[in-house]
This record gives sequence, C-alpha cells and structure tokens, in this order.
Amino acid sequence: MARTLRDAGRSLAALTGLLFVAISIRIDEIRQMPHWRIRAFGNTFALIGLLIEASVMLVPQSHIFMGAEIVAINLFLLLYVPVRAFVHLSRLDVKMPTLRLLCGMIAWIAGGLGGASLIAETGGGLYLVTASCLSLIWICTLNAWSFMTVEAGKRPRRR
Repeated sequence: MARTLRDAGRSLAALTGLLFVAISIRIDEIRQMPHWRIRAFGNTFALIGLLIEASVMLVPQSHIFMGAEIVAINLFLLLYVPVRAFVHLSRLDVKMPTLRLLCGMIAWIAGGLGGASLIAETGGGLYLVTASCLSLIWICTLNAWSFMTVEAGKRPRRR
C-alpha cells in the first residue's frame, strides 16, 4: 500500500507541476483577469492540499491520528478554497463555476468523512479519501483545461 500511495503522491506532484506550466503559458491573460487569478490560486491550493494529504497517509502513525489529520486538511480546504472563491467572484460580479465549486465541496466533505471513519474504525475509511482525491484531481484537471483555453479579454458574465 505504501508504494501505491508514493506513486499517487508522485502523480499529484507531477499534476501540480503541469498546472504551474499551464498557468505560466497563459500568465499574461490570467494576470489581467482577476477571476482567472482566483481560480488559478484555488486550483493550485487544492492540489497542494491533496499532496499534503497523500504525505500524511505515508507517515507511519495510528489510524486515529491519520484520520484526525485527514479531517483537519479536508475541513480547512472545504472552508478556505470554495468560500474564498465565492466571496471574490461575487465581488467581481462574474458567472461562477457553480458545478465545479459544488463538486469540490462534496469531494472535501467525502474526504473528511473518510478521515472520521478512520477514527471511528467503521465506514469507508481510505476508500472515501481516495474517491475524494480522485474527484478533486478531475476537477483541477478541468480547471487547468480552462486556463489553457482562456481567451484574452474574455470575461464570463452573469446571465
């Protein structure tokens, strides 16, 4: 299992690096549009959070401590990334990626529940954490695609 988790951590690190490349290629456009900067920050922060979570699972420790750390990471990311994006995007009066924000929030809740089930020694445990991580990777990949296809000066407007 440790080898699989190490491989997952390497994959997350590679994906985070690719996100930096995607943002760097379009940095001028992203810098000019505040809503893209907010999404780029959220995406990067989410992937780094997943990398930290994968690292926590590699540390030899009791399942209770691991569960508590996973709950703390997912709770922090749940309260910080989507709330920050929502507040800033609301101020800019732009169309929000509601489905992606909602899916991300559900994934972080699932990760937190996985950590709680490790503490309680019942339920989905690491299966929920894995499903959460894979869902968040999928969402971050969709966001990275958005960065690559952003058109200069285009701003999503509310309908």
